[in-house]
Amino acid sequence: MIDIEMDIEMDIEMDIERALACYDARQYDRAVAICQTLLAEQPQRLDALNLLAGIAFQQREWSQAIAYYQTLLRQYPRFATGYANLGRTWQEIDSLPAAKAAYQQALALDDSGTQWWFSLGHIHWDLGEIEAAIACFEAVLARDPQWHEARSTLSLLRLLQGDFQRGFAAYEARPSRRDLTETFPRGDLIWQGESLRGKTLLLLAEQGFGDAIQFVRYVPELAAEGVRVWLRVRPPLLRLFQGLPGCDRLFSTDDPIPAWDAHALLMSLPYLRQTTPETIPAKVPYLHLSPHCRPHVPEAPTGYKKVGLVWSGSPTHRKDRDRSCSWSEFQPWLDLPQIQFYSLQKPPRPEEAEAIAAEPRLIDLAPQLRDFWDTAAMIQDLDLVITVDTAVAHLAGAFGKPAWVVLAQTPDWRWGLQGDRSAWYPTLRLFRQSRRGQWTDVMTTIGECLAQWGSDPLSAAS
Repeated sequence: MIDIEMDIEMDIEMDIERALACYDARQYDRAVAICQTLLAEQPQRLDALNLLAGIAFQQREWSQAIAYYQTLLRQYPRFATGYANLGRTWQEIDSLPAAKAAYQQALALDDSGTQWWFSLGHIHWDLGEIEAAIACFEAVLARDPQWHEARSTLSLLRLLQGDFQRGFAAYEARPSRRDLTETFPRGDLIWQGESLRGKTLLLLAEQGFGDAIQFVRYVPELAAEGVRVWLRVRPPLLRLFQGLPGCDRLFSTDDPIPAWDAHALLMSLPYLRQTTPETIPAKVPYLHLSPHCRPHVPEAPTGYKKVGLVWSGSPTHRKDRDRSCSWSEFQPWLDLPQIQFYSLQKPPRPEEAEAIAAEPRLIDLAPQLRDFWDTAAMIQDLDLVITVDTAVAHLAGAFGKPAWVVLAQTPDWRWGLQGDRSAWYPTLRLFRQSRRGQWTDVMTTIGECLAQWGSDPLSAAS
């Protein structure tokens, strides 16, 4: 009898190994069949339940994954990894309070899970619980000081709080800066902030278009100190930056570059220049249109004010779900009198394109926007831009144009946590969401301000 029981146990262990092999080979149906057979014989097998939940997660069958994890945890309430996996699943479907509770339970059982601290930190950040998020990323770094992504994420939270000294210093741990010695020729020429009078500094634009537009503001300062400034950017920014004061030469990312003396990433300039909230170089405009044949927006009816709209950003941005709206959120404003609306949305999302084309009160400018120079030229003709947190907000601010920026409850670091003004752009007015995911209140407020501004010929948008 003993030998028979041992044989059965060995067969079961071989079955779970086969199921794991099928999982690794993405043969999910076979793995599920093996696990279900095992559970028919032993309903409380943790490994089979956990694997079924993992398969459902990989297949994006979220409710099924959650059900499996909850069944597992009812039977094994001290299984920390199960709580963490449940938290990750809730996080995928943006059920952040449930995800937070699951991760907290996992860490209460086993606080050594560095990845769990990291994930919980992001959840606190998304929920606007900044101090709790900071504590989580500090816990990560206490366990793994070389986790650079945790350090650079912590830096963004410091910057959001206005702690520029610690924030910009820690932001130098971001991957693009840390790997510069390996990813760019002559990694030994990285500028450390020393005097470069009479020498050539090559500035490399990184990350988003808005980041480049924001931080080229330092170029005139450097040029005034006797630095020969060269700038390398992606092609959609080339014509825009041709009018940048102090820029000696401009290169595309595809161009060969002659010898230079030192180079730096644009987003390292606030750190290298020791910028504080009080010393932000905020004089605008710092961009000017170069003398190309300039396009103009179509004329509005006599006496109408002209307002440009942007309601969504890049869908690949990590926080796009928070920062972008749908077209329907902006649409009620079109009933306001004495205002002609123009879409600067490029490109409109496929599901919204038909509605935009059918809207008689909105003129779609997207077909005329080849690059950011074209967008800037159009903005010059407008009285006001209303935009979510995208490059267009930075573009309007850099040209000193009035813009109203619609912000998520927990915005990007550069907008800070409170106030209706930007330290970086004096002509921008900030409208903040009061509750995550809910745009109704802030859109109603903007609509009221827009109605008052549109009906008063003397009122200023800024």
